Amino acid sequence: MSADPRPGQGRWVVPSTAVAPPRPAPLAPLGALLPLLTLLSLCWLAFFNGLGSLGLMDKTEALFVEVAHQMVLRHDWVTPWWNGQTFFDYPVWGYWMVAQSFQWFGPTEWAARLPVALAATATVMAACGLVYLWGSAQEAPRSRLIRACVAAGVLATTPGWIGWGRTATTDMLLASAISLALFGFLISHRLAGHRFWEPLGRIALALFSGIAVLAKGPVGVLLPGLVIGVFLTWRGHWQRWARPDHLLAMLLLFLGVVLPWYGAATEANGGDFLNGFLGFSNLKRFTSVLYDHPGPPWFYLPWLLLLLLPWTFFLPAALIGRGRWWNLRRSAAAGHPGDELQLFLVLWLGLVVAFFSAAATKLPGYILPALPAASLLVGLYWRPWPADGQQERPVSSWPISGWPLSAAGWIQAALLGGLALASVQAPRWAATDPAYPNFGAALASSGLPLRLAALLAAMALASAWLLVRGQGRLLYLPNLVGFAGLLALVIAPLGPLLDRERQAPPRQLALEARRLARPGEPLWVVGTKRYSTLFYGGETARFVPGRDELPDSLTDSQPGQEGPSQRPSSIRLLGDRRQLERLRLPAAVVQQLARRGEQELWRLTPPRTGNP
Repeated sequence: MSADPRPGQGRWVVPSTAVAPPRPAPLAPLGALLPLLTLLSLCWLAFFNGLGSLGLMDKTEALFVEVAHQMVLRHDWVTPWWNGQTFFDYPVWGYWMVAQSFQWFGPTEWAARLPVALAATATVMAACGLVYLWGSAQEAPRSRLIRACVAAGVLATTPGWIGWGRTATTDMLLASAISLALFGFLISHRLAGHRFWEPLGRIALALFSGIAVLAKGPVGVLLPGLVIGVFLTWRGHWQRWARPDHLLAMLLLFLGVVLPWYGAATEANGGDFLNGFLGFSNLKRFTSVLYDHPGPPWFYLPWLLLLLLPWTFFLPAALIGRGRWWNLRRSAAAGHPGDELQLFLVLWLGLVVAFFSAAATKLPGYILPALPAASLLVGLYWRPWPADGQQERPVSSWPISGWPLSAAGWIQAALLGGLALASVQAPRWAATDPAYPNFGAALASSGLPLRLAALLAAMALASAWLLVRGQGRLLYLPNLVGFAGLLALVIAPLGPLLDRERQAPPRQLALEARRLARPGEPLWVVGTKRYSTLFYGGETARFVPGRDELPDSLTDSQPGQEGPSQRPSSIRLLGDRRQLERLRLPAAVVQQLARRGEQELWRLTPPRTGNP
């Protein structure tokens, strides 16, 4: 008599004297629809609501989107271009997705961010499917589905996944592809021998590893390979994954995804592509500090805690409160299947953080691939697996009480209360930015800080109430409900306010600069690198940090020009008023063309001889 499949072993073998547990009743369609619709609604709030209400953010998002925009304008789907020059910092997958979205919906902010929002949502829903499939067939389907939706809901309510799921950069596309590849491995591993799920998992592993390489480069296959390799070594399951026919099929699929563009880019650009992408943007990024982004070895630990809020303090509790994963060694039959999943997630989280901590160049978005693992660890802590043969685990028997839970809960309540008090002061702090002197007043008049403070205070009070009543096992409820409220009542209306007060002035000046341009007159962006000027203004520009670069720049060739250096008869200067004034240009050679808030557009007409 057979029972539920163990990971890596066809099916369990039960002694003939054993009595099979009763099969749970199938899940009614309405019972399945309600949790899934709730999770999808949470994803809509997190990733799609007001997606296009904020202008492109400088500088990374604006740069990324402009490369995709140039693909559409140039009809060149092989070579990335930016500001009149080839741009090989990243591979092509993200550009393709944004460019395709532009072709369908037009070159708008919403269309630019649609691919990352879809990728973030796909990862959340795939996480839900993974946790559901990992459960025992003897468990009630309703219990499995609620656990899956809670675990996926944790991921959908982390600031890191929300922030990068609404920002058109390559970070979310890489993180989602790596996550989907690892989910594919887990499904194939858990349901080994299944005629549908095992081959589908292998296909997902190869397909999304290839997409990850197209999104970011070799790291897209190195990270999944590292996590899977350590896991299989730890568990002694290499032999089960060493079938030549399966490996060959996966390799062919992976190469079929990766090689066409890499081959075409090499043929079109030769050594420039190989040196710029593989040499500079990959090897040198790992071994040297690029773009002034250094960091100590522990750089990512505080960032991981920040990106995981409000679930941060429950991650240690999830690891030590009921962790049995460290006892799993080489015996495939040892332990509960949930412990094996926990082991894989711990390795996933730890190896990703360790890998990027070893790199010289450090940015917060690099550890985004670790968030799904951390989120699932926390989510599975809240909804533990039932014992073998149980259809559902009673709430009263959940092993998530004790000092780790209480300590984490009280720390969270205190932090939320402190953030509620700080939110009231947000307009005062916002008013200290000289580039946007009116933003603080606009923020105060919107009522959003008070709304945010009320929601955070409610979450803090609900958490404290549950702890006092001994119901700490339900602390995930105020987190999920409260974060949904934040997304709907604070984040959604904040986008238009930020755009009106901070993003609109430079965008309007970029359009004005294009309208007022003389034939052949170059545009220089002074101070802050507002790469969005290229997208909105539709022209190339030179970026001048300050006065020290100005005299030399006057005799340099402009982007896209060939031949000897020439001094233009006039130059448009765009930037913050204070940054423009620091150039200390003679009043006789400058003319103010337009002003929006603290952003100004000047025309510099240098004398025919000498420097300004």
